[in-house]
Amino acid sequence: MTVIRTGRRSGPNRREERERVSRGEAVLRWVLMLIAVAVVLGPLLWQVTTALKGPGESTAGFPGSLVPSEPTLDNFVTAFTQIPLARYLLNSGGIAALGVVTNLLLATLTGYALARIPFRGRNVYLAALLATAALPFEVILVSTLLVTRNLGLQDTLVGVVLPQAVSITSIFVMRQAFRGIPDELEEAATIDGAGPVRTFLRIMLPNVKGSLAVITVLGFLDSWDHFIWPLVILSSPEKYPVNVGVQYLSGAFSADQRVISAAALVVIVPPLLVYMLMQRHVFSGLAGGALKG
Repeated sequence: MTVIRTGRRSGPNRREERERVSRGEAVLRWVLMLIAVAVVLGPLLWQVTTALKGPGESTAGFPGSLVPSEPTLDNFVTAFTQIPLARYLLNSGGIAALGVVTNLLLATLTGYALARIPFRGRNVYLAALLATAALPFEVILVSTLLVTRNLGLQDTLVGVVLPQAVSITSIFVMRQAFRGIPDELEEAATIDGAGPVRTFLRIMLPNVKGSLAVITVLGFLDSWDHFIWPLVILSSPEKYPVNVGVQYLSGAFSADQRVISAAALVVIVPPLLVYMLMQRHVFSGLAGGALKG
């Protein structure tokens, strides 16, 4: 009797092969994830160890000493005593707070108008806004400086915030959030006698909390990271934000990377705190969508 063999593999063999492929994919994902973590956290870890090193430890070369032999906080003390770092932090905090408020207000109102209010040229206006987002701020730096001077806002914190008071990205995020709200909710509120302001405050805003959290974080990060514009518009060193003020450490301690690393770590603490406080609202709001319930 002739036995005909088919090309099919038995069930257990195919199952084992799939398991091997699944294990290989899992290992590959873990390897890629570890590489990504190392790329992101490696420089931060190096900066932390450099800031904690004592005067006798070398900071040159890589990898060098990843663990300080005698950890010390003297570099942080030096950073605060050699420049008015606390004042610079307060200045940045004021600029960031004002920037967040103006960005929230203007982005929310503009996004609502572009999403819910029909008017002639709405799509053209949106296209113009998105086109300007592709232009770097340096392109309009000179003209913005001239306008700010004519308004009498040079060397003021308001002059730092006003030219970049609203982000195009924030406007687009709010527009998309408001577009996700069903028209039936707005129509029901109108039937119940709610006016435009009440509808906006009681119906629209509660349903876009996740997007509001997103633009809050974006507005804070954008305001906190300002460097070129404050350097141009401010002439009084006591009004400098922290990113501009820390540059003096680079001049005074160009050979001491420990102090510069310590100051840089202080600068990134507030954005990290804001993100940690807001991340639950951001992710819960975005995971639930623009509309809940």
